[in-house]
Amino acid sequence: IMSLETIKQGSDYKQFMIRLLTYLPGVPMAKFTLDHQICYKLGRTIAQMDKKLHEEFYHPTVKSLHRDGFMWSLSNTHLLERHLHEMEEGELLSIIEQVIQQFKEKIHPKLDKFHKGLIYGDCNEYNILLEPLDSPTEQRVERTGKSFPRSALRISGILDFGDMSFGCFVQDLAITIMYLTIVSQDPVGVGGHVIAGFESVIPLTEEERDSIYLLVFCRFSQSMVMARHSMLLDPDNEEYLNISMKVGSERLHQLWQAGKEAVEKVWFDTAKSYLQ
Repeated sequence: IMSLETIKQGSDYKQFMIRLLTYLPGVPMAKFTLDHQICYKLGRTIAQMDKKLHEEFYHPTVKSLHRDGFMWSLSNTHLLERHLHEMEEGELLSIIEQVIQQFKEKIHPKLDKFHKGLIYGDCNEYNILLEPLDSPTEQRVERTGKSFPRSALRISGILDFGDMSFGCFVQDLAITIMYLTIVSQDPVGVGGHVIAGFESVIPLTEEERDSIYLLVFCRFSQSMVMARHSMLLDPDNEEYLNISMKVGSERLHQLWQAGKEAVEKVWFDTAKSYLQ
C-alpha cells in the first residue's frame, strides 16, 4: 500500500510518500548453494506466475505495462546500442555487439510469433527468497556468505515487480536462466533444469526454444551495459557494480565459448530426462 500523506513537522506541514510493506519470510537465493531440484522449482514457479498474470490479472491501468522504450525488456535489446560508446574496448564489448546484431537478425523479426503476456522480468538472485523445508532449529541459514543446506528448499517469496511488462514468456525463462548461471556451481547445465520446470507449465514452440540461448546473452548484455551506464551516473557505487560486472562477464564468456550447439545439447538433454 502506498499513500501520499501530509505530516506536521514543527510549525510546517510536509508531504511524505508512505509505503506499507508485507513481510515475506526467507533469505535471498544468492545466499544458498542451489541444487537441481530448486532450479526446476524456480523455472516452474516463474511459468506459473506468468500464466496467472496472463490469464487472471486485471487492473484498469494495466495498459501502462506496454513499455515500448523500456531498457530492461529483452524485446528492446537493440536499444543498448545507444550506450555502447560507454563500454571499454575489448572482448566483452565485441561479444555484446555480436549479440545485439544477432538479436536484430534472428529474434526481433520473430517476436510476433512468440507467446506473449504480462511477465515478471527480474528473476535475479536477490529477488527470490528461499527457506529450508526443515524447521529453523534444524537448519540455520547464514545471512552472509554462502550456505550449504542439508535439505530441500522451497520458494518462500518473490520481490520487486518493478520490471513487469508485456513481453514474451520465453524471455522470462531466459532471464531466469541467466541469473541462475551466476549463482550456480554448474553454470552451463543449470539451464536444463530451469527449462524442464518452465515447460511443465508453458510448453515452448521450436522457434521459442531456438531463441533461448541468444536471449540469455541479451540479458547478460543488458546487465553489463546498464551496469556500466549506472557506474558513470553514480561513481560512488562503482565498487559494487564492478563486482556484479566481473561475475557476469565470467559467466558470459564461459557460455559464449562453449557455443550454442553444445550448451543447447546439455540443456535439452537435461530437460528431456525429466520426461522419462
